[in-house]
Amino acid sequence: MRVRLDEETLKAIANKTSAEYFYAGTAQDLKKVYETLSSKLTVEKKETEISALFALAAAALALLSAGLSLVWFNRIL
Repeated sequence: MRVRLDEETLKAIANKTSAEYFYAGTAQDLKKVYETLSSKLTVEKKETEISALFALAAAALALLSAGLSLVWFNRIL
């Protein structure tokens, strides 16, 4: 099945993401694209909220303590 690319949309996406759009209709064009690409790594720091992990651990401990209380004393308190 042949599918036609929407080049305007691809160019708009490349523009919004600060990227480049290359059209490679032939093998020679594709080879030129690969020659111009460079490999570079980007390090990005992100802050991550970890309070949910602490809340999960606290809930697990509360359930564990309630279960042990039921086993040992036949009541939760």
